[in-house]
Amino acid sequence: MNKLNLKSVLLGSGAAVALLASPAVAGEVDDLKAQIEALQQRLDTVEVQQTKIVDTQERVAPANAVTGGDFPGSWKLPGSDTSISFSGYVKADFIYDFDNLTNSDSFGVSGIALDNSASARRDGRTRLHARQSRFRFDSRTPTDWGMMRTRIEGDFFGNGGNQNVSNSNSFRLRHAFGQLGPVLAGQTWTTFMDANTFVDTVDFFGTTGAEFVRQAQIRYTASLAEGLTMDVAVENPQSRILFANATGAAASTNTNDQLPDLVAAFRYTDSWGAINLTGVGRRFEFDVGNGGNDSTWGYGVHIGGNVNLTDNDNIGIVYNFGDGIGRYMLGSLFRGAVARCTNPAANITPGTAGCNVDVETIWSQGGFVRLTHNWTDNLRSSLHGGWALNDVPVGALTTPGIGGSAAANGLNTELYDVRGNIMWSPVSRVNIGFEVMHGWRTTHQANQTNEAGEATRVQLGMQYTF
Repeated sequence: MNKLNLKSVLLGSGAAVALLASPAVAGEVDDLKAQIEALQQRLDTVEVQQTKIVDTQERVAPANAVTGGDFPGSWKLPGSDTSISFSGYVKADFIYDFDNLTNSDSFGVSGIALDNSASARRDGRTRLHARQSRFRFDSRTPTDWGMMRTRIEGDFFGNGGNQNVSNSNSFRLRHAFGQLGPVLAGQTWTTFMDANTFVDTVDFFGTTGAEFVRQAQIRYTASLAEGLTMDVAVENPQSRILFANATGAAASTNTNDQLPDLVAAFRYTDSWGAINLTGVGRRFEFDVGNGGNDSTWGYGVHIGGNVNLTDNDNIGIVYNFGDGIGRYMLGSLFRGAVARCTNPAANITPGTAGCNVDVETIWSQGGFVRLTHNWTDNLRSSLHGGWALNDVPVGALTTPGIGGSAAANGLNTELYDVRGNIMWSPVSRVNIGFEVMHGWRTTHQANQTNEAGEATRVQLGMQYTF
């Protein structure tokens, strides 16, 4: 019986009782009326509950509908517990070089033209590009082992395209990793890198002396105490060794890379700022066949931190040093070691028969200091300076019987830069920044001429995030 039929029966029963009642049974009629009123109240309650059920059913989305996800900006894949997001930004850069930087789209101090060179005499260059624009795909999926996370990200800072017509640039992979619980696997920022103190720049690379590497790795993260975490990782080694060939010129080779780079990091964060201590161990193996073989260990240490001086001011300081730190630090030598023959015979070089090869790591150090100030909620500035020093082993790059140190010519020994910027966010998701950069470069030169150079650049960047 539906609710309408039930209501009709109850009301009809009440009318019949009223017609048949007599004074003798008036008390019984009153009791029946009270019972009917109670039933009516119950019926009204049932009607309200049924209405709520119908309303709820109408609000439940069908299985193939798109609904909000589990993290900001995400949505659920229909019929799945997986939340995904698609984000990124468009960035246009407007660059003017007062001096020559070998046509680089980032202010790499290691590329500054040396004084009196042909490149240094070409003053002034204008460049507009949108190569830093990027795409990012993220996902989150709940599992029995915790939340699973993935990310794939790329930009257009790959090989440069043809500027004559289309200005096309190659898309390249930046990040591609998955994480389940404390374990991350894939390509992302090296564990040796300190994201807490990294400088906010308009320029793509950033300050000399900072760590700046993305590579494949397997990383484990553990929480040791409130605010204190530990990361340990094995990462892609990609080490190179420099040596002098039979003509005395520089040559290099990929090592056998028998072992991955081993990285450990301790990070402490609090309301006042953060402290980071990280280290990397590297293995260099030289073995190219009949020229003999040798190996050695290299290492790198990072000490960094940032402190909130006031509500609007933050200072960051970083110091990196090590043997064979190579490609981990902006401005350092990406070749982390040199090979030489200890056999004094003439014209015998690493890789040839009779060479008693010896591998020696290259000592490097560097860092930066950064001060960030928030003028208003949407206007901020950074002032920062960085440096990198490389102890080039000139003696190890001398070919027996030839002499000289031509193989060491052009290797960077001292790099410095200072930068200042102002960044404005007129509306949410839009950043407009202007930056001034100046850098100094010193290299080893056997003839002590054309060994230094400096350059100045200004850059306007306009970023639109989605």
